[in-house]
Amino acid sequence: MNKKFSFVAGWIMVVLIPILHASQNEKIVWPSPPDPARFEYVGSITKADDLEITRGFWKKVWDFIAGNEEKILAAPFGVHVDKGGKLYVADGGNQALFIFDLAENKMDVIEGFGDQKFISPVDVATDDAGNIYVSDSVAGVISVFDLNKKFLYTIGGGEVKISRPTGIAINSRLNRIYVSDTLGGAILVFSLDGKLVTTIGTEGAGEGEFSRPTYLALDKSGNIYVADSMNHRIQVLDPDGKFIRMFGKLGDQIGNFGSPRGIALDRDGNIYVADSLFHAVQIFSPIGELLLSIGHFGDGKGEFSSPKDIAMDANDTLYIADFYNMRVQKLKKLPNPENRELP
Repeated sequence: MNKKFSFVAGWIMVVLIPILHASQNEKIVWPSPPDPARFEYVGSITKADDLEITRGFWKKVWDFIAGNEEKILAAPFGVHVDKGGKLYVADGGNQALFIFDLAENKMDVIEGFGDQKFISPVDVATDDAGNIYVSDSVAGVISVFDLNKKFLYTIGGGEVKISRPTGIAINSRLNRIYVSDTLGGAILVFSLDGKLVTTIGTEGAGEGEFSRPTYLALDKSGNIYVADSMNHRIQVLDPDGKFIRMFGKLGDQIGNFGSPRGIALDRDGNIYVADSLFHAVQIFSPIGELLLSIGHFGDGKGEFSSPKDIAMDANDTLYIADFYNMRVQKLKKLPNPENRELP
């Protein structure tokens, strides 16, 4: 009896192990076959080890003795990749900014400056000099650090009130910082030294008006892409804030928007929008035509739970802040030798 059981169990393992192994290594791509794959899931990030950034042995021993636990992502809101490939994650759950640096094989965490700790960091951006800008929606300020993580100054909080700063985009060429004031229903424009230059838009539903604007992105020409979240649309403005076009509307199907948040653009001008209610990333042409949708609700690979922000690096890798799944997911845009349009 035992021999028969052992034989059957062994046979099952011989059959199942290759199947399970193949399943674990099966590529997750979009769109699904038989269409040519244009994007591939390549990984998730919750801590330093996920990017092959490891602490030394004695550092681990000291952290164990001192009771210092390695920080992991808890509620990632904003994501940004600088020109050097560093990944920045504004984490509201940890009230901190995570900086993943593959080139230097390390991870840094900024929790504020002096006695002033972050309360609700929402977004992060860098300028051409490597300075780091972090929006804190509850504190009502933008905190600025140099490339060595040394605190420099804050924007807002004095005479210039920002009701709820969220999205940030920086045009170093024009010496401008664009900040979404979500409660104020406007985009505030500052110089890189923190002086208010102008205000774009007002509360409303017309062209150049906003209802709870959140994340921002800039294209190669400096045009501003605004996630006009409660108007359920994306607005495009020129660098001075003049309305150019908009697309999207409220709906319960892909192609419309539930709650558009993070925005990114690729080299072809295609527009990537993270929708927190649809739990998906939708890709549109430069004129707003739906090209492809990636993901759905879930906690598996390539699935999302209320994604917030999205960023694309110089190597066509997408980073998506997968909020309730407490991670950042990485998707790779695949080569397109036949130069076909998406999908």
